[in-house]
Amino acid sequence: MKYDSFEIAMLIKEIYSSTMEIVSTSLKDSGLTHQQIMIIKLIAHKGEVNISELCEEMSLAKGTISGIVQRLESAGYVKKVKYEKDKRNTYVAFSDKGLDFAKEFRNKINESFDKIFENFTDEEITEVRKNLLKIRNKIKENK
Repeated sequence: MKYDSFEIAMLIKEIYSSTMEIVSTSLKDSGLTHQQIMIIKLIAHKGEVNISELCEEMSLAKGTISGIVQRLESAGYVKKVKYEKDKRNTYVAFSDKGLDFAKEFRNKINESFDKIFENFTDEEITEVRKNLLKIRNKIKENK
């Protein structure tokens, strides 16, 4: 079967853009900026993250990241952590309020995506997941 790689890439891009729009809509009422939400997502994914990792992941300067983290800390979403064994690095982790927010955020996202997949059969969902994992793994192989 002949396929058009560019068309598939554009479909993936379109799906990604649409999902990010769903995420943004879910967070509209939070009062957080896009960059603050990105930091919250990174902490949710890793548990805690140091400032240098945030700079690298977000392609932003240390001063910019420090300001964003400071505002999140002032709002009560995150806390800075220093370890005796690693005094050079400052880590950022969730406060209780941040953890609650992340859980609520995840629930909203799940609800949004449940609506997308509500007319899919279990077999179709399994097939979509299997194929997406296959694409992701192939991309990782080629990096």
